[in-house]
Amino acid sequence: MKTKTPVLDDVSRLVAATTARNDIIESAEVLDDIIQDRFGHKLFTVLRIVEGGDAVERLYSSDSVTYPPGGRKEREDTVWGRVVYGEGRVLISKNADDIRANFPDHQIIFGLGIGSMINIPVVWQGKVIGSANLSHREEGYYDEQDGDYLKTLVGILAPAVAETYV
Repeated sequence: MKTKTPVLDDVSRLVAATTARNDIIESAEVLDDIIQDRFGHKLFTVLRIVEGGDAVERLYSSDSVTYPPGGRKEREDTVWGRVVYGEGRVLISKNADDIRANFPDHQIIFGLGIGSMINIPVVWQGKVIGSANLSHREEGYYDEQDGDYLKTLVGILAPAVAETYV
């Protein structure tokens, strides 16, 4: 079993990536490596809100075939949109019922063999500007403590996302 608690080396590596060039792709790749090592995941994406706020755009994806960078989707009135983007809170989808209720593209998600998800708001200067999204094969894999750890790591990524924010 993986040790989910990030260590100082992980944080230092992520800070170095985001401060070196503030490049979202390089920074997201480092975060992807850390999360894969500490938590494990089937899919990791980073999204940003686009101009006008009616859509989100994928900045990074660990599965660029199914969810390519640059892909956009409308911010529909979903639990995911209300909790993560509207309220700025972590959303944990523990099983297929949660995923079905929270995501209109749940059939694609299930097709990837995903059993649980956690979505973390990217907050910059008090404003939600995007989200980081992790998916795992196992149901019930992510919990509230994971959300706390991931908020810290995603917070370090926020300046790189902010650089892309329109």
